[in-house]
Amino acid sequence: MLRLQQAAAVVLLLLATSNVAQSNNDKDLLTGHSMPLQNSLAHQFYALAGKYMGEANTTHLLLSGTSESSNRAYDDELCDRDVNRIREAIDNMEEWALEFPDSWGRLPMGFFWGHSISMGQHEECVAATNTYGNEIHGQYCLARLNITQFYSKVKRRHQEHTRIDYKYRDPETFDLGICIPSTCSAQKTDLLLKHAIRHFYGEDNVNLTDTLVHEKWCRYTAPIELRGVDIFAIIFFASIIVIMIASSIYDYVQTQKGNSKKPLYLAFSVLHNAPKIFTVKKVNNPNVIHCLNGLRCFSMMWVVFGHGYMTFYDLPHINRNRFYTWVQTPYSMLVQNASLCVDTFFFMSGLLMCWGAFREMDKTKGKLNIPMMYFHRYIRLTPVVAVVVLYIMSLYRYSGEGPMWFRLGTQDQKCADTWWATLLYVQNYAFPYSICVSQSWYLAVDTQLYVLSPLFLIPLYKWGKKALIPISIFLVLCLICTVFTFIHNDFTLFRVMDDHVDLRQRLTYYPTHTRMPTWLLGVIFGYFLFKYNRGRQIPMAKHWVIIGWVVALGTMLADLFGAYWRMLPDTPDSPLIEGALFEPLSRSSWACAIGWIIWACYNGHGGIINDFLSWSFFTGFSRLSYCMYVIHRIVQHVTAGRLQVDTHFSDYDMILRWWHDFGISLTLSIFATLAFEAPILGIEKAIFGRGDSKPAPKKVAPASEPVVEPVAAAAATTTAAELETEVPAISKAEDPSKA
Repeated sequence: MLRLQQAAAVVLLLLATSNVAQSNNDKDLLTGHSMPLQNSLAHQFYALAGKYMGEANTTHLLLSGTSESSNRAYDDELCDRDVNRIREAIDNMEEWALEFPDSWGRLPMGFFWGHSISMGQHEECVAATNTYGNEIHGQYCLARLNITQFYSKVKRRHQEHTRIDYKYRDPETFDLGICIPSTCSAQKTDLLLKHAIRHFYGEDNVNLTDTLVHEKWCRYTAPIELRGVDIFAIIFFASIIVIMIASSIYDYVQTQKGNSKKPLYLAFSVLHNAPKIFTVKKVNNPNVIHCLNGLRCFSMMWVVFGHGYMTFYDLPHINRNRFYTWVQTPYSMLVQNASLCVDTFFFMSGLLMCWGAFREMDKTKGKLNIPMMYFHRYIRLTPVVAVVVLYIMSLYRYSGEGPMWFRLGTQDQKCADTWWATLLYVQNYAFPYSICVSQSWYLAVDTQLYVLSPLFLIPLYKWGKKALIPISIFLVLCLICTVFTFIHNDFTLFRVMDDHVDLRQRLTYYPTHTRMPTWLLGVIFGYFLFKYNRGRQIPMAKHWVIIGWVVALGTMLADLFGAYWRMLPDTPDSPLIEGALFEPLSRSSWACAIGWIIWACYNGHGGIINDFLSWSFFTGFSRLSYCMYVIHRIVQHVTAGRLQVDTHFSDYDMILRWWHDFGISLTLSIFATLAFEAPILGIEKAIFGRGDSKPAPKKVAPASEPVVEPVAAAAATTTAAELETEVPAISKAEDPSKA
């Protein structure tokens, strides 16, 4: 059904045809007046523009001055002069002038497979210039051409459809890269381009009622004018680097002299902080759940993997319609259901929150210092987020250029009005459609759950199992709320099949109450693990262990692939109730399966799985996972936005892109951890005097009694446990994810 249609004459119009004059002599093709692409739209644009500008009653339609959308000045008279000079130089075969039409876009490969952009050569265009007399500089624009008139005439193939058609729509526009003098305004360029198109294809064959060229999609090389926020960002980042160097020198000098060191002066020392990230000490501590490191690391990898595929629609794939067959593959379910890794993080967050709070209340006889709890949480979580927000609002705009940057380099525009909501962790409710740091919705939800946590944790600590009844009722009510939200808004089983994805995200993905069931399951699990399992291993018959693993892994496979058959073309659409039940129940069942993995590994029933998840390599990596989460999406946006050539979509290509994104994000996360996260922990320790904790009792053999005395910080906290000698009332947020 979706065989992308035959774009007739106008497609060639938009795309600039590559007709050449015929010649029996190959030499004449390059040496005579019949040069390559002479009859293309790009060359004829300049030839026709000169005549058009000379016609009466033309120039009075154009006004010289300054653009309303920017401070860019333009002059129609200079534009006329420059266009004519380029036309004359093209006729004279001058190289600098030939670069202008040469850098235009042309008919792309894969147009019938959804490739709706012909970018041309952006770099060649903006570098095009003559160096004598009055200089002429190139300006690159991305013209948006309406092609609905052509697709309405396409005769569909009569054959069995192999592509899923629920999301397919005939393309409405085609983006064409054009190169014009920098003195020409977008308004004038729009008129000249329309004139060239009408001349080629006639008034009746084209739909030119819309504006083709917008100034926001035009760029030329111009001196960079730094704003106040840009200067502040440069000074800030430079100051941090200088402070890190000074602190490291202080650390080195004091070490060589054998003198004591002041903790505050060591806060930014790379020599002091780096070993705490990369040095791994295997400890036998009942408060350490080693397998959480592996779960966290694999979930973080899954986050980067899923977000990489999310950029699919924004990339200039020559085989864009490959998507409609790809979503029918079992492999695609790893992306379509990748949001399950969110529930892994929420479950671990609830578990560690309960664990940390109970340990604190053991020391304080059931009391929590709630104001200090919130304060420590905020100052530990916010610096990295604030730095990313600062970068987006300042230096982000200088991180890329080109035709794809017009589409993807707009993150700073979202931050202009919503940055404050990100720093207050209310963006999931305040601005769900324009979140500044897109993946930070998780931080908002987890912070809001953190604020609400005393309402659940204090009763659970004081009343024990009796408090589980109201908590469980509240959990079920949240699940029912999600079910009714699905039914009321007609949401489908899969997001890719939904026509209201943005509304669905706002009502069922971002809200705290829809995420609370998984988090509460983590709290309940943490309660039983802390009260009845901490410090000992509970024995279990081998056959029950096997059954537990089979059920847990089977549940996870069902959550991932159970609904796959609904994606197949011959399968009937799922009933509304199916999607309404699958969404909340798959999240909760996935969390329960994660709970089994943690319990089995903690109690010695994990075997090789526990050995792998508890591998010391994951410990160091998990200490970087928070910074990686906050940073990785920006890396993906910049990488995609800098593209100036066509791409090809395949799973192998996306895996290569994933390794690229992962490697750069990991490198930047190391710097962010050493420059911001670790120093904040050091400063907090120096100011609040949080000294080293007492040695922890060792984890004992199976069937031993639980250990109840207070112990050191758990190594499974989100950031480096060894950077935190003691955890405040409730552990820092778990790493987030979104796919």
